[in-house]
Amino acid sequence: MSEEIGSVLMDIEEELVMPDIPIKPNNGIPVAIGIILVLGSLLASLLAAGMIASYVMRDELLEMEGLAEADAASIEMLVDSGMALTFGILYTAMTLCLLVGGIMMMRRKPKGVHLSAFGGWLYVIGAIISPIWTYSVAADYGLQAAFGGQDLLNVMCGSFCIMLPIIAVMIPEGRAALYPPTIVLETHEEE
Repeated sequence: MSEEIGSVLMDIEEELVMPDIPIKPNNGIPVAIGIILVLGSLLASLLAAGMIASYVMRDELLEMEGLAEADAASIEMLVDSGMALTFGILYTAMTLCLLVGGIMMMRRKPKGVHLSAFGGWLYVIGAIISPIWTYSVAADYGLQAAFGGQDLLNVMCGSFCIMLPIIAVMIPEGRAALYPPTIVLETHEEE
């Protein structure tokens, strides 16, 4: 039995199959995300520089004129508790991961996604540990610590750094740019 549908003749047992439409890679997606990650790494470098400077220049900072007691106690707390060194190393690693991962994404290298997401995870880990550590040692230095909006903002910023490279993979055109299809050429020799 055949029925006519438009200009196509079909048997009852046949089905129309949608043809596969190839997805065109959009190189702008990973490049734009890579640029944002590189700019984010520059901001992250300020966090690393601040922690390392407070560790290295402790005596010079404490001898500055006009330094309030709370600021001096904060510097002592950062250095004596080990927070300055720990977070200096953590934020430096995060900065390098975001920078190198962003550059790799601009060059459309898939490893840039993993490296950038790892850098974002380092920031989230630091954003979670920092207020907890501060809260646990602040009383020893005569300071009061509380969890606030800045801590939440740091966690959200780290989450954004994790999701940004993943978005490039979630968008089909971006995935096609990062993971181009491999073409295999087969040759048949005549004997």
